[in-house]
Amino acid sequence: MDMVFVFEKILNMSIVSSYCIGAVILLRFILRRQPKIFSYLLWSVVLFRLLCPVTLSSPYSLLWIDTELFSRERIAEGWKSEAETADWQGADLSTVDMVRETAGISGDTEKDSYGSAMAVSEADPFMAGRINGLFRAAAWIWLIGTILFTFYGIAAAVRIHFFLKRVSPVPVKECRNVYEAEEIPTPFVFGIVRPKIYISANLSEKARGYVLGHERVHIARLDHLVKIAAWTARCLHWFNPLVWLAFAWMENDMEMSCDEAVIRKFGMDARQEYSCALLSLSCEKAGTVGSPLAFGEGQVKSRILNVLTYRRKTYTAVLAAIFLLILAVSGLSLNPMGASGRQEGGEALAFATAYANYFVGRDGNGLVDLYLDEETAFDHVILLEKDNGVYTFGYSSPWPDEFRLTVDEEAQKAVLRYYAWSSDPHVTVWKEEMFFEKTQDGYRVTDSQLRQFDEISTMEEFEEAYWVFDAYQFTDYVERGYVEAINDQTVYDREAKIEQDRNAVYRSPRTAAAWILNLAGGESVVHIDSDGKAVVKYTFSDGDSVTIPMYNANYTSETGNTAYQYGQHAEYGDVWIVDLASWSAKAS
Repeated sequence: MDMVFVFEKILNMSIVSSYCIGAVILLRFILRRQPKIFSYLLWSVVLFRLLCPVTLSSPYSLLWIDTELFSRERIAEGWKSEAETADWQGADLSTVDMVRETAGISGDTEKDSYGSAMAVSEADPFMAGRINGLFRAAAWIWLIGTILFTFYGIAAAVRIHFFLKRVSPVPVKECRNVYEAEEIPTPFVFGIVRPKIYISANLSEKARGYVLGHERVHIARLDHLVKIAAWTARCLHWFNPLVWLAFAWMENDMEMSCDEAVIRKFGMDARQEYSCALLSLSCEKAGTVGSPLAFGEGQVKSRILNVLTYRRKTYTAVLAAIFLLILAVSGLSLNPMGASGRQEGGEALAFATAYANYFVGRDGNGLVDLYLDEETAFDHVILLEKDNGVYTFGYSSPWPDEFRLTVDEEAQKAVLRYYAWSSDPHVTVWKEEMFFEKTQDGYRVTDSQLRQFDEISTMEEFEEAYWVFDAYQFTDYVERGYVEAINDQTVYDREAKIEQDRNAVYRSPRTAAAWILNLAGGESVVHIDSDGKAVVKYTFSDGDSVTIPMYNANYTSETGNTAYQYGQHAEYGDVWIVDLASWSAKAS
């Protein structure tokens, strides 16, 4: 199983558990005058949420948060100001905000003719890959921390085991599973399948009765297993301080409920003597994490106060507490019906955006996770390979860079356009029609078809490749660093005395327009202005034409030529690219 997927699941479980911890703290306060067994049982829902990755859904639930708030498609959260959000005119803003938070994208969004939300990615082309890398690094940090805490707990148990071998406690007559030795500082329970009680040989008869009564309650309730489960939860969620706080309180409630059980057994008159025994046998390091169940661990002061003020509760009060306990535990254990970790109405858009981010980020594991199965993924994802159980998605050009997408949730179809670049540099358009369905595990891809636009010969193909959201969508060569790459290549060729001009295609607006936009089979007419700008009218073979504004990226107004635009190199040469800022409405 993918470690990143496991970490993502643990993180979501930790977030939901934090919500439950807050609810339990509130309910614990409400039940503060009731028997501590109720407070102790409340923590079971936190333990369940921390350890169980699967839960049921129900119309009745007290969870008012997303149970999958954190996922790889949401790690690039793009918190935008209200002013930025206002730019997304004509869009369903609730959906747009969700998509921004989900994929960390920005741009213009509006409704298509089907009423589906659409999004434009203007983020760093490698951002998805970078963030996935950071997420994998975080997963490794989590794994290392979990291993260290686990070994710490095992080492503590081994240390106690060897201590008991050294002191060699002897069985106490007429007391099953009870062993004593003078070197044992405080009574405790140790063991898993057949736990044993270890006590000091110097205990008085009365103190021994209280201690054995207390520890036997622990064993009867399987508290020794609960403590191991709690320690396991802390190892898995060591990064969450609320988890450590919760189990410190849970252990204290565990001990107080045992104290109350002993008082009920021995009678109310035993409270004073029991408190004295508790004080005299209190652990020097009470509540040390990973320690076995010890008679005097926990907050001894609060335990003594609870024992001295303990009173039997009325039948009505106990029934009310039980009713509240059942409502709370069931409500916090069940997910709300229909909740899948995504906002209703935007699930398909979030899914498609995650798919596109994995595609441009070359995250093979992420892509395969979104398909129905591995076979379906390999049938439809180009460049997908598997090496030693890890899915890879190509290492060389062409490299899918930006993307634009539209989603028709009713038809369960997404149309994605990727802008894939090669090291020339050169950009082609890949159009993918992706079909999906909703399963029990969320949306999954059932089919996809990819078409590459590298030779566009008709206006119909041109608009299919570039006409999105009622405007032409092109790659910005300056923003993406392609102009700088062309200039660096020019310098290298000259220093290496390479006679072939590999960048000749960019020296003329005529050839540059056709090359950059992947046009083929047509004719063009060029008008060049004196300020480093030009207009290319390209006529396709079918007679339709498009007007393409161009400008020389190396032109400077100071010299009137291409010199000194990029520092000391004065001979880069002309680099004509599409003038996105001056692009007019589409020509007829």
